[in-house]
Parts: sequence; structure tokens; C-alpha cells
Amino acid sequence: MFPRTESPGFLIYRTATQMKAGLLRAFQAEGFNVTPEQWTVLSSLWEDEGLNQTLLAEKTLKDRHNVTRILDLLEKGGLVRREPDSGDRRCQRDYLTRAGRALKPKLVGIATDFLQKALTGMSQEDLDSMKRILGQILKNLGSDSKSAEALQLGRPGCGLTEQQPVGK
Repeated sequence: MFPRTESPGFLIYRTATQMKAGLLRAFQAEGFNVTPEQWTVLSSLWEDEGLNQTLLAEKTLKDRHNVTRILDLLEKGGLVRREPDSGDRRCQRDYLTRAGRALKPKLVGIATDFLQKALTGMSQEDLDSMKRILGQILKNLGSDSKSAEALQLGRPGCGLTEQQPVGK
């Protein structure tokens, strides 16, 4: 056996947990009530608006029900709007509002600054090695992240719940 705290899985988990908590604090310190989960959904919509809940779930590696809750909060905060899918009445497409688009430069700047702080002391070679190693672990575990082809399947993904709004 080996010490749990020296296990690669534990170190990866602890790092991910600390990065998530640190990003939340960084957003809050600048007056933004945006969680890392909401940041992930917003980032995905900044890259590709008009996705439905299922595609957003695939793209963000979250389950559909969590994406629904996140979208509800973003919608109540005035950052996202939902429109019926013209090809499937059961589904809605998710779009950024003007306020949601306006957040991009502010939140990207905060996230970039936070990431630079987190990666201080690491060379580009270190970063490349880390990405290669983590990629290999994912490959070994059979996790091939959703490809662009999978994201274009267009499966419906609807379902709504209610929670608190977000934003500044």
C-alpha cells in the first residue's frame, strides 16, 4: 500500500478541488456571483451558442440535470435566454444575452489571472508534460472526451428546474 496523500488520484482530486475553490474566490473578490460550474457553461456558450441541454452537458462533461440547474440560474440572472428549437418542439436552444456576452472579457481576465497564479513556477515544458501525462491517464481509463462529431448529434436535452439567479 502507499500513503493516500501521495496517490496520483488523490493529488489530482485535491488540485482540482483547490482550483475550483480558488476560481470561485477570484470571481467573488471581483464582485461576480458566478460559480466554476456556471463559468464552464458560459465558456461553452461563448464558444458555441445555440446548443441544447444535452449538447451542453456533453461539452461541459456534466450531467443534463446539473446543466439544467445551472442554466436556470444563468437565465434568472439575465445571462442566458432559452428559445424553442425550430426542429424539435420538445427542446430549447440556449443563447447568451447581451449581459452574458458582456461578462466574457471580465471573467476571462479573472480566470486567466487566477490560472497564471496557480501555475507560477512552472515552465512551458512542465505544462506540456502535465497535459501529456493527464491526457495519457484519461486515455488509459478509456475517457476519450466528446469529439466535435458527438457534439453535433443534435439530440434533444430539455428539462427545467428552479433556483437562484446569478450575476454581478
